[in-house]
Amino acid sequence: MKYNLDNEQQINEFLNYLKQIRRYSDHTIRNYQIDLFQFIRYLYKCNPDLLILEIDKDSVKEFLFSLHAKKLSDKSIARKVATLKSIFNYMSKNNIIDKNILESIRIPKVSKKLPHLLSEEEVQKLLSVELSDNRIIMEICILELFYATGIRISELARIKIQNIDFNDKTIKVLGKGNKERIVILNNSSIDLLKKYMAVFCDQNQAYLFASLVKKNKLSDHISEKAIYNITKKHLKRISNDEKLTPHSLRHSFATHLLQSGADLMSVKELLGHDSLSSTQGYTHVQLKKMKKDYKKSHPLSK
Repeated sequence: MKYNLDNEQQINEFLNYLKQIRRYSDHTIRNYQIDLFQFIRYLYKCNPDLLILEIDKDSVKEFLFSLHAKKLSDKSIARKVATLKSIFNYMSKNNIIDKNILESIRIPKVSKKLPHLLSEEEVQKLLSVELSDNRIIMEICILELFYATGIRISELARIKIQNIDFNDKTIKVLGKGNKERIVILNNSSIDLLKKYMAVFCDQNQAYLFASLVKKNKLSDHISEKAIYNITKKHLKRISNDEKLTPHSLRHSFATHLLQSGADLMSVKELLGHDSLSSTQGYTHVQLKKMKKDYKKSHPLSK
């Protein structure tokens, strides 16, 4: 479907700002691009001459109604509202528009659902594989790092060898918004990592997990898609749950920490969340533990 070229130019200026100034990740920018181009295609369908700079609030509301009509999830619609608010905030602050029509439109609340998780027994089964060849060593190393550190797939793909500190048992990773953070290694992970590096890491290689394309090995990292496919293959080996993803290992990491008594603030830091609200989706775990402790310890519950 077509869209107005002036609208395309305005969107591309905004996306360039997110990349060059805000330093958003490619993944985040791609999501913004998808949402914004969907919006200007909708505007073109309504009126080919309709400009994003000149629309009124009713145009935005009608767009949102059309999304509801298509049975999009509340989460998807909330993301699209957030995207539109971002570009209108940008245009308002840079005096591209006189009035921010999105200012009074609120992002709809979405009930937070944790992704499907692995039990501790399933994690043990996932990682307890005979390291029979080099390929298996690489794949299990990826799975181990996911679960041992709570790392995101984008962070794992971009681990630089120079940022691994075996003495301190840490790895410096580049998180959301290009913010550096530290993740912690355990002894098991260090042993496996050293075994992997002895096989796969060449001198002058930049990234821990190098590109699977040989000519790019020294300078480029493995793709997120390759990591996703490796992880999905092994998750299918131990579970019939098709909804398990690499992100499920990150959430399993957080959930198992809390089940073992870890503090919510510590888990927040380990996950690299900017605010506690992002981590509070896990409070159901603490609530279960609190109820169990109460039943076990309070005099009136005996």
